[in-house]
Amino acid sequence: MKSNFDALRLKQLLKDFYAVVGIRISVFDDRFDLVAEYPEEPPEFCAIIRRQKAGLEACTRCDRAAFMRTRQSGEASIYICHAGLTEAITPIQLDNYIVGYAIFAHMMPRENYRKSLENIIERSQKYFDSREELLEAVKEIPTHPTSTINSSIRLLEAITAFLQLHKITSRSDTDIAHQLDRFIKNNLSDDLSCKVLCRHFLISRTKLYLLSTQNFRTGITQYITSLRIEKAAAMLKESNDSVKDIAGKVGISDYNYFCKIFKKAK
Repeated sequence: MKSNFDALRLKQLLKDFYAVVGIRISVFDDRFDLVAEYPEEPPEFCAIIRRQKAGLEACTRCDRAAFMRTRQSGEASIYICHAGLTEAITPIQLDNYIVGYAIFAHMMPRENYRKSLENIIERSQKYFDSREELLEAVKEIPTHPTSTINSSIRLLEAITAFLQLHKITSRSDTDIAHQLDRFIKNNLSDDLSCKVLCRHFLISRTKLYLLSTQNFRTGITQYITSLRIEKAAAMLKESNDSVKDIAGKVGISDYNYFCKIFKKAK
């Protein structure tokens, strides 16, 4: 799966936005790869941490954890990074599917500056040669009123809406196929007729058929049936449920039909 961004237009948007709000923003695609950010260079505080292997690994884990939380919740949030800085993240959604993530990075609350500073020192001292070096680096981190930080989520959501409106981001056929595959696997017990799938993904029957043959190497009905038989086979081995109950749980209500296609497949 790969979402698409107009990197040049996106970079200009981030530059313009930074000129207004003064908060560094980074945009990542649906595979968590960086697409663009502004300013391009991180503050010295973060640069020092990332120049060290342990620091870079900690930053990577922290970012990925934020991506995963956002992917699962589908919602924007504010969090404290591993080094003690405040950050905000929101999913970039297109047609109800997540195609990337936008992050406001490297913030400190102005009202609780002392408490925030103590937290940063506790978390990050190990990456610096001295307390003085750390304090000097922290001076570069911009502070913002708590109200601004809390509003940053709405600002991020506005940016993502702008990306969609001006077609700076899009999703490819492989992206749709990935979402289709995940939807089918997560809803095998439900109605997965062509009508339901076309309505859910806002695509035609012809498009659905092409997506299936190109990505699953078979028709959509055959693909769904194969997944249901595969899941049923696993349930027969792992549970004490009756064959009839298992057939229902994989979305095949007709017991005789289930037995027929199961025997044929196995």
